[in-house]
Amino acid sequence: MQKDSSEQGFTLIELIVVIVILGILAAFAIPRFVNLQNDARASVLQGVSGSLWAASALVYSKSLIVGSTASSSGNVNIGQGVVIATAYGYPTGASISTMLQNTTNFGVSATGTTATFWPTSAGNSANCNVVYTAATSSIVPPTIVTTSTDCS
Repeated sequence: MQKDSSEQGFTLIELIVVIVILGILAAFAIPRFVNLQNDARASVLQGVSGSLWAASALVYSKSLIVGSTASSSGNVNIGQGVVIATAYGYPTGASISTMLQNTTNFGVSATGTTATFWPTSAGNSANCNVVYTAATSSIVPPTIVTTSTDCS
């Protein structure tokens, strides 16, 4: 069977049209991909917030067992030689970061009463962070505030 000479392949115009269409599709897909990074950082902050809640609850449980929830300052041995400084049975701001296993991709700023965690890949850490504030009395638990308004 012989080929007709007019069936040799794509013309240059057809190839250019396909490339233009792919370029237009890419122009709409790339911004959606970039927004996924912001959403991923916000999701990671939610995970850190949950980890901080769990860590403070575990330390408080241990403090209840040893009976050190009434004091504004104390220490609790959580095992394996790890001692956590506490305020009313909850971890202090300076000691809560020791409860997290891996903070490699996070910046941490901790003082006596507060600790701030932010992804190091975020350009604006003031609007993309988790702030842990230690308990202020035996009836007021710690507060954990997540801010993810600008995680770009």
